[in-house]
Amino acid sequence: MPETIATLLSRRAAEQPGETAFHFHHQGDADTIDWTYARLASCASLLAQELSDWVKPGDRVILSLEPGLHFVAALFAIFQVGATAVPSFPPAGQRAMARFASIYRSCSPALVIAESSARQLVPRIEGLLGSECAAWMFLDSKDHAKFDSAAAASAVPARSAADFPALLQYTSGSTGSPKGVVISHANLLSNSRCLEHVMAPLGPHLGFSWLPPYHDMGLMGALLLSVYSGFTLHMMSPGHFIQRPLRWLQAISHFGITTTVGPNFALEHCVDGITDEEAAALDLHRLKLLFCGAEPVRSATLERFTKKFAAAGFDRRAFLPCYGMAEATLFVSGAASSQARAVELHCDVAALAAGSLLAAAPDSPGARMVSCGATAVGHDVAIVDPATGLRLPERQVGEIWVSGPNVAQGYFQDPSATQTAFAGELADAPGRNYLRTGDLGALADGELFITGRIKEVINFAGRNLYPQDIETTVLGLHAGFRANGIAAFAVEESGAERLVVVAELSRGSRLTEAELSSLRRAIVEAVATGHGAAPHDTLIVLPASIPLTTSGKIQRSGCRDHYRRGDFHKRLMSASTRRVAAAGVESVVAT
Repeated sequence: MPETIATLLSRRAAEQPGETAFHFHHQGDADTIDWTYARLASCASLLAQELSDWVKPGDRVILSLEPGLHFVAALFAIFQVGATAVPSFPPAGQRAMARFASIYRSCSPALVIAESSARQLVPRIEGLLGSECAAWMFLDSKDHAKFDSAAAASAVPARSAADFPALLQYTSGSTGSPKGVVISHANLLSNSRCLEHVMAPLGPHLGFSWLPPYHDMGLMGALLLSVYSGFTLHMMSPGHFIQRPLRWLQAISHFGITTTVGPNFALEHCVDGITDEEAAALDLHRLKLLFCGAEPVRSATLERFTKKFAAAGFDRRAFLPCYGMAEATLFVSGAASSQARAVELHCDVAALAAGSLLAAAPDSPGARMVSCGATAVGHDVAIVDPATGLRLPERQVGEIWVSGPNVAQGYFQDPSATQTAFAGELADAPGRNYLRTGDLGALADGELFITGRIKEVINFAGRNLYPQDIETTVLGLHAGFRANGIAAFAVEESGAERLVVVAELSRGSRLTEAELSSLRRAIVEAVATGHGAAPHDTLIVLPASIPLTTSGKIQRSGCRDHYRRGDFHKRLMSASTRRVAAAGVESVVAT
């Protein structure tokens, strides 16, 4: 096995120099810019030579470029010089700039690699930091002639060891402030090996990703995996997908893509944003693997997507729901079978609230849960009682603990948080450290089912209610609701937890005051009937009201703060505001 990610690229360039590493769909259509492994290695070496004048091994380098081939070259250049890459969204917009400043203050970089367009923002960024920034290197990701002379560049010797920090990956902050996860070269190689094990029975592969390369799934689950495994990866900007989801499936159809990735919301976006006529023109029969992760995978979403695109040749067996997180580099569990399927369980709601994952009677109401597959090869997943540290039996809900080579080194310069999260020790198996994920779940017949986050569980009359189950119930009540536009959370009043439901209506939804009142009553009735708890407050709000993380997850802790401040009440949907919703509002994304 290669010792580092940097030496891995050198081997690819030596062994298969003429094979295409990446096709970048720079306009979002079939027109691509193509780089072979030899060209990628040369471009990375050209940049590495420049970086050598700015950074030394061990320095941190913020990589803040738009998605594309420049990003890939710069990433491997950072690896080559032995520095640690810190991927970050470009600081465009107030929220993105604030996040960038937060990351900068946390990691104290020696260099920032940014878009040429960010040059004018440097004074504002330095103002946020309260001091002068480190050195800046500016690249224009739209200048595809930048590396035309790269073929002459000689390789810069890789200077890192396997246990050296390759990445400082900042979490998206769904339940708290983002933290920098220290990921070594060994972690990255282990993660790729685990994913390759899952994919191997269904090879050979031709991949496609529109996911941001700043996030775990887009970076470790697509970009780095493709270089590790040696398959070609098509890439597209996430903006091109969001603007027109058909582009994703058209590329799969046109190029015969076999493997791709997409969170639950992306599947919903395709179903809602692609017409039946457009779907009929697609050919998806060559798609073998569609990794679904980064957020809860909903059974209803899989059904809708399958029904919509079955005529185009989509096979439901292509779905591969998986579970992971930055603290485990990425991959914790997923199917590993030549007959990859999304295993589902019809759960008894009362048993689930009491902490057991039991099948409901065939004709009784229940929650449909989608499995996140089997544990990654070479790893151990334990379901643990967080109060006692004891491993729980199958089908009992507890905290998910993970041990194995994918588990990262800890949080950057935060020994207290590292000790809390990365040094879990089972009471009946001392001496082995486990990552305490903060997620709740259960194992059933070797399959991992995720039930929620510890911090987000709503305790109601001695029972545990899971927000995503309530949100799924509400989702089916109106066509104007979308999966990441409904938030269920608890607020404390008079010493008791109160359930609050906030639901966004999509742009263009037009309801009278009577219809809005009826919809609020329907939400209360459905939640009370399905979960045995009537919401204390039910709010229907304008689009873009619910705070999301950079990867599109609901920030329920942020929702709680918004509710307490009265922010949601200022954005209530009403007959007089429905035209505002129809006019369109920018999506609120915590960047």
